[in-house]
Amino acid sequence: MTVGTKLFAIMLFVAIVPLSISAVTTIGTYEPALERKLDELNHRTAEHGARATASMLETTQRTVRGIARVIPWATLSDPERQGAMLLIYEQLDDVVMVGLLDAAGNGVGASVYTPADRPSRHPTISLEDLAAFGRGIERSDKVVRTAPPVRAPGQRSPLLPIAFPIEGPDAAPWTLVVGLSVRGLCDELAATSPSGVQTRLLDGTEAILCGQAAGSAATLAATSRLANGWHVTSDQPAAEARAPITSARLQLLLWLVVGLVAAIVASFVLTLSIRRPLRTLTFGAEALATGDLSHRVNVTSSDELGTLARSFNRMTDSIQSKDLEIRSWNDELQQRVDARTAELRAAQEQLLESRKLGAVAALSAGIAHEINNPLTGVLGMTQLLLARKDSFDERALRNLTTIEREALRVRDIVERMQAIAQESVRDAIRIDVSSVVEAVAISRADKLASAHIDVERVYAADVPRVLGNATQLEHAISQLVDNSMKAMPTGGRLRLAVRAIENELVAIDIEDTGRGIPPELLEKIFEPFFTTKDDWRGVGLGLTLAHRIVEVHQGRIRASSQVGTGTVMTITLPAARHGAHLA
Repeated sequence: MTVGTKLFAIMLFVAIVPLSISAVTTIGTYEPALERKLDELNHRTAEHGARATASMLETTQRTVRGIARVIPWATLSDPERQGAMLLIYEQLDDVVMVGLLDAAGNGVGASVYTPADRPSRHPTISLEDLAAFGRGIERSDKVVRTAPPVRAPGQRSPLLPIAFPIEGPDAAPWTLVVGLSVRGLCDELAATSPSGVQTRLLDGTEAILCGQAAGSAATLAATSRLANGWHVTSDQPAAEARAPITSARLQLLLWLVVGLVAAIVASFVLTLSIRRPLRTLTFGAEALATGDLSHRVNVTSSDELGTLARSFNRMTDSIQSKDLEIRSWNDELQQRVDARTAELRAAQEQLLESRKLGAVAALSAGIAHEINNPLTGVLGMTQLLLARKDSFDERALRNLTTIEREALRVRDIVERMQAIAQESVRDAIRIDVSSVVEAVAISRADKLASAHIDVERVYAADVPRVLGNATQLEHAISQLVDNSMKAMPTGGRLRLAVRAIENELVAIDIEDTGRGIPPELLEKIFEPFFTTKDDWRGVGLGLTLAHRIVEVHQGRIRASSQVGTGTVMTITLPAARHGAHLA
């Protein structure tokens, strides 16, 4: 993907996505709110129309009923009845006609008010019209009935018949009929309807009393019903009601298109301004990759790309200097590798030494076993003969003593050989190494003083304990101390130190100022029966035994020496931990 494509994608994302999210959020938030407001408006309009209609009907019925009850219709003459009906006619503007019907539903005399007598607000209604108008009225002697609306001749809007039972001549049941026009009510409903809202009044048969018939387009409507079965509907075209949302959607779409165009133009401009510096940097990077560390990039601007070019030049300078450092580090690394190789060789030699001692240990065990049995017999017989020393002369007694001494010496050598064959620590416990070293120093104190050797003790604090056999470790340290004493026949200084190494290891240093060991012999001092002393006299197993004891304690022993200066023997043992054990 090229830089231009990436910039276009980024600009498109920045320009379009937030605007799209805002548009969706806005429409999703305000469209339901607008729907609720429109629905609430329609319901309020319908309820208002229903209340107005009910109020008009109730007012008309209450007024007509009040007048009709106080007039003695049965005793009135025709002119008087005409005057009474005129009185009722004049009470309400929406009363179109007032008439009397007999029991058969026919008009009674001149019972209809006509404009011939007095100017009227409404067209003339004849007796025949009144009879036809009254045939739809359900009569009752006890209650006032409201008949379905009918259209009288000359009326643009239907009339609402309201019937009131009265007593006619000879106690015959007559009916007072009032024709009520809904034109005023329709005008009020139209006047109180909000702009764009169509209000209709329908009777129980769904006939429209006010308003126009609903069109075929989708509408938002609400209905409120009256007690007499009529209902008022309030509706408005859905497209007109949702016009604000539609306008908002169009505006948001327009801004989306504008944002898209702006993103394309901006990405094109940015691509042109970035591509050339990037090409220069690419050429410089390729030169650097081929090993040309002298190549530098020309800085032509002070913006971020110029900063990048300067950073590239600084990076090239740094690479050039680092290259020189790496070359010197390679030389140093080679030296370290050589040093580690030497350490590895030393470790391999240590492993070979351990294997050699293991083989010698196995051999020593076999030899000790074979020698021990006849040696026990020789030593036992010699000691029995010495028990009867009165039976021998002085020369024989001296020979027997020599035999006993040499037999004991051989037994000591055999015991040492058996100790070398030991493969594990017996009766291992957690011991304090400083106490073991101090015990050796105390046991050798007189000999050291007689040899004019000064002893320096350095025991570090918080040295962890080790898991092992204190007697065996004391024997190994004693062997090393004895060797140091023999290396200083004219006196000197002996340093005994105990220290911890990272709380993981415990080191014991035995340092003397003796004659030292030549380098060609330093690697052989732990071999069995090898000694640097002038007289052998059965020695040569001390260091071997000490090495074996340290080895079975999972430790290491190493020697460093300089001829004429002295020798340092260092024993390293693992620190004991909870749950640790030796195999």
